[in-house]
Amino acid sequence: MRIMKNPALIFSLLKRFVGIIFLILNYLCYGLMVKLASDSSLSAFERIIYPSLVYLISWIFVILGIYLAGPELVAKIKEFFIYIKNKFLRKKNDR
Repeated sequence: MRIMKNPALIFSLLKRFVGIIFLILNYLCYGLMVKLASDSSLSAFERIIYPSLVYLISWIFVILGIYLAGPELVAKIKEFFIYIKNKFLRKKNDR
């Protein structure tokens, strides 16, 4: 019940949640770009322009997501991927 009494904490959690949503939307944009680029019902010009616009929108999602999610979350994600990368490199070196 302490969470409900602290509006700053609620705002911070809501801000981070929205930032994570923006980062997920960025990830989903790449699938949309592939679908638009491979859609045969679109003209060649449209197959170039629409994915390019989605790509630009995905960068907006990334910037907003990183800003809202906070540097702590981004640092944890980076730390996780470094851990995974090191784990795979160690296995390849062991062989």
